[in-house]
Amino acid sequence: DKTLTHEDPAEKQEREETERKKRLQLYVFVMRTISYPFNAKQPTDLAKRPIKVTKQQLDTIQGRFQSFLKGELQIAADEAFTNAVQSYHDVFLKSERVAAMVTSGACSQHDLREVFRNNVRKRVRSLPEIDGLSKETVITSWMAKFDCIIKGEEDTKRPNRIPAINSEQIMPKEQLFDVFQQILG
Repeated sequence: DKTLTHEDPAEKQEREETERKKRLQLYVFVMRTISYPFNAKQPTDLAKRPIKVTKQQLDTIQGRFQSFLKGELQIAADEAFTNAVQSYHDVFLKSERVAAMVTSGACSQHDLREVFRNNVRKRVRSLPEIDGLSKETVITSWMAKFDCIIKGEEDTKRPNRIPAINSEQIMPKEQLFDVFQQILG
């Protein structure tokens, strides 16, 4: 009867060691769970992914450039900019290569913008120097006009509230840390 009521010291030590290991594993699990949001990349930390252009969007973009070239958009432009847009539209946007890139999902709005920027840089380099107006200023102005064309008038009229709503839902790491501190007491 004594062997049933009193444990062997070796067995007791082994049982306590097993329980200690389980408690330690549980503690590590809980700590990792709590610390994950602080160590993980936050959505605001991630690089912004370029938006892929669909066939329908390409058609819309081509339509916007055609509208600009017909003078239907309220965007002030000189002859040099209009010629640059005409060339970009006819040579690049309407090409089969761009259509194939869009179909395969390999074309983003960023790509369209960079091709225009490179074309503009080459064109502006060949233009004569204008007093008081640097070539970089001309490029910046033309890129702003390009953005207005590619986004379209309807996009500028509609308030851009979606990013504001998303940013309200994302807590910075410091705020998350404070919330966990309050929860844990």
